[in-house]
Amino acid sequence: VVLNVSEDHLGLKGVDTLEELAAIKAVVVSSVAKKGTTVLNFDDRLTRRMARKARSKVIWFSLTAKPDDPAMAAHLEAGGLAVLRAAIGGRDQIMLYRGRDGLPIIATANIPATAGGAASFNIANALAAVAAGTALGVNVDIIARALGAFASSFADNPGRFNIIDDHPFRVILDYAHNPASLLALGESLPQLKLASGRIIGMVSIPGDRRDSDILEIGRIAAGAFDHIIFREGPDGRGRPRGDVLRLLETGARNASSGSASFESVLEERDAVDHCLSIARPGDLLVLFPTRVDDVYRQVRDYKPASADHHVSA
Repeated sequence: VVLNVSEDHLGLKGVDTLEELAAIKAVVVSSVAKKGTTVLNFDDRLTRRMARKARSKVIWFSLTAKPDDPAMAAHLEAGGLAVLRAAIGGRDQIMLYRGRDGLPIIATANIPATAGGAASFNIANALAAVAAGTALGVNVDIIARALGAFASSFADNPGRFNIIDDHPFRVILDYAHNPASLLALGESLPQLKLASGRIIGMVSIPGDRRDSDILEIGRIAAGAFDHIIFREGPDGRGRPRGDVLRLLETGARNASSGSASFESVLEERDAVDHCLSIARPGDLLVLFPTRVDDVYRQVRDYKPASADHHVSA
């Protein structure tokens, strides 16, 4: 299964471009045996191109393609399989297509990990999961039950879109650490905020990324949040202390869109404490941690300093 190719880890170990990263990921595709199956994202240009390297059959998944789109139709008419998102009977559904015949699997809103359908990136992941399960011969009813029971919780999937509603404000914990993941998560935040509260983000990126990547994270954050707490530790990865913060702030300052205010706190634990202390009832607090387990416990154990903070959202 190849989900996508996005700008992450570039500039490391001789991999400088998306095309080079795609060539490395394509080794997985070319290694699949003829009797196996390769699951590929039809929507991602570089992932789609990997089909040329496949010796096995390919199952496409797509958030946007229709079964009668020319390339998809040709694949299906040749006996191929595809897992597509489609509106059926007024409901957003995951559909499995064998040839022209489409079989509804599950409504996207019935998958807890999609937060009622708000998290399109987890709909894409669910499409890929259906394709992989189908390739393994799993009954579609079992696939649907599994998706319907899989929550975006710390217990089921720690550090990946964990929504915590234990406080008068909502917390999302997610290990998004590159521009593509921050963009994808940012698109879902307006649908997940509570009433008229603010969207506050604790944002960082590992220090071994390129200067341009760090600047880009700062720029994206400025358009996604109302207030940002940039942090650096414990992931400076060899950069001088404060260098990641400097670049993140520069990126936010130079953003052409968004009007977020921002501040910086060097270490992660201190940054989380600060975020929790400034969150008000109804706010949405989005934390991008490095030490996922520690930050989760810190959020769960948080007790506000004053009783006034316990106003119901």
